[in-house]
Amino acid sequence: MRYALILAIALFLQPITAMAAELVVSSSDLSVQVSGPWQTGTTPGTNQDYLFRTPGAGGATVFWPFPTSLGAGQYQVYANWVSGPDRASNATYYVASSDSTQTVTENQQTNGGSWQSLGTFAFTPGSGQGVTLTDSATGIVVAGSVRYVTVSDVPQAATAPQPTATPAPTAAAPTTAVPSTSPDASWTVALGATDLHAGPDAGTDTLASVPQFSYLQVLGYSGDWAYVYNPRARGTAYVRSNAIGPSDPPPAWVTAPPPAPVASVEMMGRTVGKASLAYFPVDDKFAYTSSLGHNVPILVHDRVQGPDGSTWYRVDGGYLAAGSVRLPRPPDRTFSGRWIDADLQEPAMLTAYEGSRLVMDTLAIKGTIANQTPTGVFTILRRVQDETMDSGTLGIDPHGPGGYHLEHVLNTQYFTNDGASIHYNWWSSNFGYSGSHGCLGVDLEDSQFIWNWADIGTPVVIRNS
Repeated sequence: MRYALILAIALFLQPITAMAAELVVSSSDLSVQVSGPWQTGTTPGTNQDYLFRTPGAGGATVFWPFPTSLGAGQYQVYANWVSGPDRASNATYYVASSDSTQTVTENQQTNGGSWQSLGTFAFTPGSGQGVTLTDSATGIVVAGSVRYVTVSDVPQAATAPQPTATPAPTAAAPTTAVPSTSPDASWTVALGATDLHAGPDAGTDTLASVPQFSYLQVLGYSGDWAYVYNPRARGTAYVRSNAIGPSDPPPAWVTAPPPAPVASVEMMGRTVGKASLAYFPVDDKFAYTSSLGHNVPILVHDRVQGPDGSTWYRVDGGYLAAGSVRLPRPPDRTFSGRWIDADLQEPAMLTAYEGSRLVMDTLAIKGTIANQTPTGVFTILRRVQDETMDSGTLGIDPHGPGGYHLEHVLNTQYFTNDGASIHYNWWSSNFGYSGSHGCLGVDLEDSQFIWNWADIGTPVVIRNS
C-alpha cells in the first residue's frame, strides 16, 4: 500500500559500487514494517519513492529488518534521505543488534542524496534485529532506505573526479543554474530519447534518460562520446556523439536559476489530474520530466511564480502547476483530539486532524446534484468493515433507475442514520468529484488508514464554502 511504500532512492552524487555481501532494504521487501500515516514523495524521472512524516510523538515508525539472506557478522549500516531546511535536525534511528539497541540521531537537513553511516553493528539473522526510524523529531522525518554492508566489503570513498549526476531532490531550492562552462560551449538537442552516462562508456551507470529534443550543452569530447551539461538535472554527464545534433541556444528559462519563493507552504496535499512535473515552472513540453498522476500524496514546499506570472508549487523533485495541486483549505473551526474535515469544493478533499495538526489528506468522491453529501457537523455513528450496500434499504429498487447493489464496500463508517458514510470506493476512481449517493468515497489505502485512525464518536465536519 502507498503508506508502506519505501523504495531505494537513486544515489547519484556519491556513487558506491555494489558489493556481494550487502543488501539495500526497501518496501519491495515484504518484511518492512510501517506504522502510522506516512506519506510518499516521488523522485522525478526515476519512479522511486520515499516516505515522509510530519513530527509526532514517536508512534509512527518504519522498521527495516536485518535481511535473513545475509550471514551473521559485523555490518556497516547506512541510511539515506532527501534533505531540506524543513527536515528533522534530530531524526532518531534505533539500531537493534546482537550487542544492544543503540540510538543514532541524524540531521536530515543536510547530506541528502547519499548513503550516511549509522555505525558498525553485529547482527544475527532471524533475531528481530534491524533499524527503526520514528517520527519523534522537530521537523519532517524522511524514510528512504537502509543498506547493510559487511565490514570487509565497505567500499573506499572514490577520489577520482566524477561527472555531476542527476542530484536527488531536496526541499531547498538550488542556488546555481549552470556549472562554469566555456563561452564557446555549443548547444545541441537529443535526436531521440537517449541515456546519459557517468563515463564515456555504455557500461557505466546511467545517470538519466532524456526525451527527444532535450537541450544538452557540449563541454568537450572523449572519443565517440560528448561530455555535456544537462539543464534538466543541472549536472553533467556523457552521451554518445551520434545521439545529439546542433541547435540554436535554448530559451532563457532553460538555464535560468530557480525562482525565489513567493510564500512558504510546507503542507501535505494531493495531485490533481495528470500532474505533470517540471524542472522549471514554465508550461513547455521540454520542461516536463514526468507525470505523477491523480490523487498522489505530495509535500508542497513553496508557492512560486513562473516567468509568465502563473502560479506553481515547488514539491520534491520539481514544480507543479497550481491546477495540478489540491491543498487543504483552512477549516472554519477545530476540535480537540481526532476529527475529520470534508471540504466539498472541487476537487473535494477529506482531511484528518489531531487538534489543529494535519495528519493526512486525500481526494474524495462526493454526492451528485441529485444525491448531495449533507453538510454540517456529524460524528461517526457505526462502523462496518465489510459492508453490502443496497438501495432497497432506502425503498429504491436496486435493479431500477437510481438503484444499486454493492458488495464488499470496505471500511465503511456511517455518520448519518440514513446511510451517508466514509468508505472504500472500489467501483470508481473519480476522486475529488461527484459520483456517489451522498457518501464520501476514498481509495483503499486511505480508507484503511481512516478506519484504523478514527472510531465511533469521531467528529466529521462537512462544508461546501
